[in-house]
Amino acid sequence: MIFGIPRELKDHETRVGAGLIPRNVATLIAQGHTVYFQKGVMEPAGVSDEEFLKVGAKCVDTMEEIYEKCDFIGKFKDMTDGDMKMPFKKGQIIMTAFHMAEGTAKPEQVKILADAGVTCISIETSRYPDGSRAMTRPMGEIAGRTAPLLGGQYLQRQYGGSGVSIVPVTGARRARVCILGGGHAGMCAAQTAEGLGAEVVVFDVNIQRLEYLRTVLKNTDLRFMSKTAFAEEVAKADVLINCIYAYPGMEVPIVTRDMVRSMRKGSVIVDLEGEGIIETSQYTTISNPYFVEEGIVHVGITNIPAMVPTAANESYGAYVFPLVQDIAKYGIKEACKKNYVLRSCVAMVNGKITQKEVADSQHCEYTPLDPDTMF
Repeated sequence: MIFGIPRELKDHETRVGAGLIPRNVATLIAQGHTVYFQKGVMEPAGVSDEEFLKVGAKCVDTMEEIYEKCDFIGKFKDMTDGDMKMPFKKGQIIMTAFHMAEGTAKPEQVKILADAGVTCISIETSRYPDGSRAMTRPMGEIAGRTAPLLGGQYLQRQYGGSGVSIVPVTGARRARVCILGGGHAGMCAAQTAEGLGAEVVVFDVNIQRLEYLRTVLKNTDLRFMSKTAFAEEVAKADVLINCIYAYPGMEVPIVTRDMVRSMRKGSVIVDLEGEGIIETSQYTTISNPYFVEEGIVHVGITNIPAMVPTAANESYGAYVFPLVQDIAKYGIKEACKKNYVLRSCVAMVNGKITQKEVADSQHCEYTPLDPDTMF
C-alpha cells in the first residue's frame, strides 16, 4: 500500500496525520509498504525531513504529488480550500478530521469528495463500543490541560485581563474557573485548574458523569446543568472554559452575550470549540490568539495541541496508528470488519454517506456502511 503525508495548511499546525511520525513510518516500510511525505511536513514540529528519509520514506515537493501517488492520505486537520483543490482519486482513502456533521461543515466540500469517489475516514467521529469518543481523547486531554494555563496567561494586564492570578497568592482571593462540559477535555481542564489552586466548578448534563468526576476531582464543585445556576457561575468566573461542541439540532448559544456582559471586566473565555456555543466567540489562531469583546478577553484557538507538538504527535500516534496498521495489514474492507473503532468513523464511501449524523447535517441520503459490498 502507498501512504502519503501532506503538509497541513492551518495556521501553525504542527501535528501530522494518521500517527505517521518517523518511527511509525519505519514500521510500515518494514512491512513492505511505501510512504511518501511532502517536503518540510514536520518542520513546524521541529522534526527534519532527514528523520523520514533515514527510515526509508520518499520525499516529494508538492501536495499534488502526494495525492497523485498515494492510496492512503494521512492528514490531521479539516480540509481547507487549498486541500480541496487536490487531484483526488476514486477509492483513495483520506483519514482526517472532516467535521462533516457539524454546523460549520461546507456542503460544497462534501459534494466534491462524494463526486471524487474517495473513502473518508472522519477520525473525530470515531467511537468505542460503549459510545465514548475514541480518537478525540488525546487532543481533548491536551487542550483541556492547556486551557487553564491559557486562561491564567490572558488574565494578565498586558492582554487586557483583570490582573487576577490563576495561582493562589497570600492575602488575595483565589481565581475562579468555570468549566462547561465534564467530558474528557473538561475533566482534564478541571484537574489542571485544581492543581493550580483555583476555585473550580464544572457543569454537565449527565449526572452519572458527575458522579464519576467526583472520584477524580476532589476540590471541584460539580453541578448539574441548569440555565440559572450556570449563568450565576459565569458571572462570578475569572476564567470560563468551554469544553463542549455543537451538534446538529443543538440549541445554541449556551453562553449568551448578556451572560458575557455579566462577567467581571478583564475575565477570560477560553473556547475549545471556537464558535457557536458562546455567542461572542469566534475562531482565533496561534498567530492571533485573542481578542477583547464586551470587556472580556476571548481565546478561540481550536488547535491548541499544535502548541505542544512533541506531546501531541506522540499521544495521537498511540491512539490512531493501530487503525492505520489494520488498514495496511488487512485492507480497508477486512479492517473495517475487524475493527469497531475504524468502522465507526467511515463517513463516506464512493459518494455514499455512511454516517447518519453527516447525512442529516448535509441533507443527503444515508447508506449504512456494509464493508462486504462497498469496498
